[in-house]
Amino acid sequence: MVEVTRIERDFQSIGEHYRRFMKTDYRERITKLRAAIDKNYAFLKEIIREHLGIFAVKGPGEQIKLPFKIPPKDISKMRTTLKQFVRDWSAKGKAERDMCYKPIIDTLIQHFPDAKVNGERTRVLVPGCGLGRLVFDLACKGFAAQGNEFSYFMLLGSNFILNVVERAEAFEIQPFIHNFSNNFETNDPFEPHLIPDVNLKTLIPEDSDFSMVAGEFVEVYKAQLNTWDAIATCFFIDTANNIIQYIETIYNILKPGGVWVNFGPLLYHYAELTNECSIELSWEELRHVILQFGFEIKSEEVRQSTYIAEKRTMMSVMYNCIFFVAIKPTNPQTPVSSEKEVASPDKAKPTTDKGGAAAPKPGGGKSKKSPSKK
Repeated sequence: MVEVTRIERDFQSIGEHYRRFMKTDYRERITKLRAAIDKNYAFLKEIIREHLGIFAVKGPGEQIKLPFKIPPKDISKMRTTLKQFVRDWSAKGKAERDMCYKPIIDTLIQHFPDAKVNGERTRVLVPGCGLGRLVFDLACKGFAAQGNEFSYFMLLGSNFILNVVERAEAFEIQPFIHNFSNNFETNDPFEPHLIPDVNLKTLIPEDSDFSMVAGEFVEVYKAQLNTWDAIATCFFIDTANNIIQYIETIYNILKPGGVWVNFGPLLYHYAELTNECSIELSWEELRHVILQFGFEIKSEEVRQSTYIAEKRTMMSVMYNCIFFVAIKPTNPQTPVSSEKEVASPDKAKPTTDKGGAAAPKPGGGKSKKSPSKK
């Protein structure tokens, strides 16, 4: 409630002389803001309900007082996660999903028109899958889809939406309430969003092959040589400390003839962190690296997409994304092996739960999507 206190203080500080010119009493905004915060908080409590032990909570109403202060970066990650629910699991997020998820799904269907051949499903890996919607949609199309995620916030959120929620539009959230800049109308920040937009239990086929794995992408998958029929990366490859290592891993774990579909910008997540390794390549340089590993780029184009964008705002960020399809040759060279592992973030151990999200373990990790960047 720190921001509520700040807003209330600032409006009071200008005095009645200036407040009398306003269309509505500022206290109406405060009342709406408090109610929206309570609504979001109730939703967040539902997410962590089955993980109370992780957060040093004995049970409902029995929170243990811990002498710690929540870092501002974790507050930002929490707010970004709420917005991700709108992107992945609301009807209002469909337009954004159609910008980036739909081209990937359509491309994979084009390359694998029969997702199940001779009893074997086409195996698709989605690293950096966030709250899991792309993985879910691929599983609904018949693919054996596995998501991989490193962010503790995303893992908790995806576990909740995929394994706990039992009906469509079960929750209403208001994730844009913390921004009162660039609004056309007074109520724009308070726009409600119903999630999920679908009933996951009835939509996904009973015989689907759908799983999630928690952990750092390279660490989890580097030993799975020639395993995956396809890899779909969406707003992901720029999350690497060393993007060349990502490409190496993707190449090695794809089967000969396997397909890599990528959609996203190159907004390197560690570029401004002085204590982190960050290899920042242009698309020209990255394209050269992809070819050097042995990939054949079958198609490439620039497509525009937003990312967790507010519907009505005076400022909108539109990304010019690289959308490409690359094929690993059917007679590939011997998998490349790094002589020395490049420094990378702390790694979480992978856990799997077929048919749902991974059950995260204590420890956490860096957020895949930094709100200041995407």
